[in-house]
Formats: sequence, structure tokens, C-alpha cells
Amino acid sequence: MANKITASVEFYFKGKAFTPSTELDLDKVMHSYGTLPDLHQLLAQTSGIDSYSYEFEMLIAEPIQFSQPQGSAVTFYNEGQFDHHGFEHAWHQQQQLKHLAPLIKQQLDIDNIDDHPQLKNVILAAYNLGKETN
Repeated sequence: MANKITASVEFYFKGKAFTPSTELDLDKVMHSYGTLPDLHQLLAQTSGIDSYSYEFEMLIAEPIQFSQPQGSAVTFYNEGQFDHHGFEHAWHQQQQLKHLAPLIKQQLDIDNIDDHPQLKNVILAAYNLGKETN
């Protein structure tokens, strides 16, 4: 299942309510940027709001609200809030494990490393240590 979530912000400008919103394909965004971009800026761009306008100033003054999480985004969603740091960390770990899965299967005959959480932590720590020393 795809990892998606809807980001929106509600603000008032010249007495009128605005609610720019966008559905984020989190996998696509993470593959492109490695992290989630500034969502206020993204909402402004997708809504045609100039980043040098008073309208933009009103937009960035309000918090981003989240809804309709899908995939692993559900784990990091709670009452309109999204733990994007937690999601990013888990997403990167999952990508690392995808690369390591064939080796884990070949060397340890383990199909699902999530069934062995302590071993999973050791493998990820060793993988990251190896990346740091190269």
C-alpha cells in the first residue's frame, strides 16, 4: 500500500477563508528529496500563492493539519498531527532493509526480519556504522 497523507492549512485573508490542501505521495517525496519539504511552501505553490505576498504570510502563520493517512503514515498520524520525523526515520530504515533483505535471506534464512527485532536493530546499526566509516 502506498504511503500517503493529505496536508492542509486554514487561514483567512481579506475576510475570506482559504483552505489549500494537497495529497502527498510520501514515497515519491522521500525518493525525490530524502526528507519532507517545507509543506507551507508546497501548499502555497500548489495553490498559486506567491511566497512574497501577505497572503503567504497569513498561510505560514497557521499550522499544517493532516488527514487521510494511508500505509505506514497511519502509524505516525494522531488527531490531525503527523510525526514527520518519525515517519522519515522509519522510511529510511525500511529502505535500508529492502537493500539488505536478499543478504539476510541468503545468510540467515530469515524471510521477515521484523520477526527478530533485536537482530534487526543490530543489522541496521552495523549497516549505518559501515556507511559512516566509508
